[in-house]
This record gives sequence, structure tokens and C-alpha cells, in this order.
Amino acid sequence: MRLLSAYDDFTERTMRGLACALNKVGFLSGIRSSAGDYQHWGLERTFGKESAQTAMRKAHTEAFVAELAMPVSQLWKELVSAAESQGVEPAEYAQSVLDLIGGIPDDLGGGSEEHHQYVVKSLSFLAQTPGPAIRQAA
Repeated sequence: MRLLSAYDDFTERTMRGLACALNKVGFLSGIRSSAGDYQHWGLERTFGKESAQTAMRKAHTEAFVAELAMPVSQLWKELVSAAESQGVEPAEYAQSVLDLIGGIPDDLGGGSEEHHQYVVKSLSFLAQTPGPAIRQAA
């Protein structure tokens, strides 16, 4: 007997493990095919393809809007913290995350592709800026 909807299962069991807003957007962009379908065999097996796709589309929109609602300085702090926990330099970690978050959901949830590109470019510039200058700006 299922107790959770496909959306609740996905957000509670899969997305909860991703602490950083950028990682959530990156993860969802990464499991989305070029045709626009999301790939999560367990969710599809449990809930069926349509319910799984609907859940992942909704989660992608919500993660996208959450990213856009956060100040760039807070996104940068999350990114630096995640890099430290992985034992890599922030610039290296930033590039790996930024490579993934290019994909935007079909439903922008009131956000815009231009705003997303601004956030991505801002974080990319911060990643290329020497450490002390970043600390002074943030």
C-alpha cells in the first residue's frame, strides 16, 4: 500500500538529500533527457510513467523558482559550503554544478530564462574571482 503520492515520494526520498538549491536544479536538469522526459526508473515503476513525469516536472519548476528567489550571495555561500564538504575548491565545484543547471523546466512558474541566465553567469563570474574579493563582496 502506497502512502505517498509520486510527488511526495520524489521530494521526500530523492530531493531531500540535496541540500543546495543549485544542486536540486542541477539534479533535475541532469535526469531530464533532450526530449524533455525525466528519467527515474524507480519512481516510474512504482507510480507509472505519467505520475512520475508530473511529479518530476512539478519538482523542477519549484526548484527553479526557489533558485531564482534566493539572493546570489546566498547561492554562492551554499555553493562554497557544498564544495568544502566535498573537499574541492569552490571554483571547481561551481563549474561542475553550473554545467548541470542549464536546463530549465517547461513550466517556469513565473520565473524567467533571462533571470536564470543572470544567476548562472553571476555565479560563474564569482567562481573565477579570487577568494578575498568574493568575501568582501558578499
